[in-house]
Amino acid sequence: MQLIVRHKTEPELVLPINYHHILQAIIYKGIGELPEYAKHVHDYGYRNEKRSYKLFQFSQLKGKYRIEQRKIIFYEDVNFEIRSVDARLIQVLKEYFEENGICYGERKIRDVEVNLEDRMVEAEDIFIKMKTPLTVHSTDRFSKKTFFFRPDDERFAELVNENFKRKYKAYTGMLPEEGIVIETVQFSEKDKYVTNYKGFYISGWYGTYTLKGKRKYLDFLYQTGIGDRNSQGFGMFDLKDREV
Repeated sequence: MQLIVRHKTEPELVLPINYHHILQAIIYKGIGELPEYAKHVHDYGYRNEKRSYKLFQFSQLKGKYRIEQRKIIFYEDVNFEIRSVDARLIQVLKEYFEENGICYGERKIRDVEVNLEDRMVEAEDIFIKMKTPLTVHSTDRFSKKTFFFRPDDERFAELVNENFKRKYKAYTGMLPEEGIVIETVQFSEKDKYVTNYKGFYISGWYGTYTLKGKRKYLDFLYQTGIGDRNSQGFGMFDLKDREV
């Protein structure tokens, strides 16, 4: 399920360049009036062994903006999207935003338009364009260094598939019957995205890809995000007509 959030920015909305954590905080604040549910989402999520998955994702803000002194300044209208496999989370956020508005740190915006959508994947072979960067990584167990992989790295598709299997098992309690296959269609150096999330640098990639797998698996990824760090603003994709 999806929630589309829109509002005006008068006066202008001024945010740090790296604002992922602010949007994430908006989501956690929105579910905070249900303490037990909020604790489940924030502290526990859906677990698979030592890993925990929140199984929601959000886009970046979309609207007219300018950059000044490492600040991003939005003017006129902005919108962003939240998706989750958990319909309750989306419904709770809708009701909270309608009643209370949104706080970007100290800046409160009361007049917020929210719309529920229920788009689903209906095919087993889809063409996608990343709406937020796709990131996968591995951490060396000795040096503890984190390595982020490019779409043309031979391990990239393998890590995307492994991530899907872990998330799916965390949500359903069962491993999927088979994996998914991702193939890179097009990307370039301009598609690289690097941000600082709470002091930690994350690297990801935009671009276009194909995804193949059972329809229910691809729909699961559409709702929850593909790759790592979905609840930090990564891995959201849109469905596109296949390029000829």
